[in-house]
Amino acid sequence: MVTVVKSEWHQVEKRYAYDIDEDVLNDIYPDATVEEIEIKMLDLISGALDIEEVVNDAWEEGVELDWEWLDEDDWWTDRKGGYEVTYGLGE
Repeated sequence: MVTVVKSEWHQVEKRYAYDIDEDVLNDIYPDATVEEIEIKMLDLISGALDIEEVVNDAWEEGVELDWEWLDEDDWWTDRKGGYEVTYGLGE
């Protein structure tokens, strides 16, 4: 007997959230003034400040962002196809 293993390779979106407020921005930018933090907050809200930049700055500053899993995984390839399937022999 031969065991055949089928592998499906999907692209998956896992969604997480984190609330950023002025206290968090103070942790990320400890040398910033109150006014600078307020401006960063407004820029973040308006989209003028790139969120990826803030997340990278937090990582570089050693600020841990405790992301909350939103339980909204989207295995969109299950609905739309386009995923790759490979086959191999099992042990």
